[in-house]
Amino acid sequence: MLTANFAMMLGVGLIMTALVAVFFSPYRQWLGFMFAGIVFWGSVEILRLVVQQLAEWPTLYSYLTAMSIMMVGLIYVLLRLDAVEQRDISSRSLIEHTPIYDDER
Repeated sequence: MLTANFAMMLGVGLIMTALVAVFFSPYRQWLGFMFAGIVFWGSVEILRLVVQQLAEWPTLYSYLTAMSIMMVGLIYVLLRLDAVEQRDISSRSLIEHTPIYDDER
């Protein structure tokens, strides 16, 4: 189904070179974002392939459908995280601190 051609090997080589360059740079914290982007786009590609095989649609419509489904999922996750954060903020209670005096010595 998939064959390793020159363009694919070149693309994978460039991605690996970029990951190694970022790993040894002072911007190492960006690796998490890069890996998240790679995983996200891999998920889009898998979903596109499934949609294209099941519905027998052209590539453009398969990409549009896959991106729409992924964006709906991303919006759901973000709204869910916002609701959890709002619940955590509302459940916080303020702690009153009593002053400590040096009179006890």
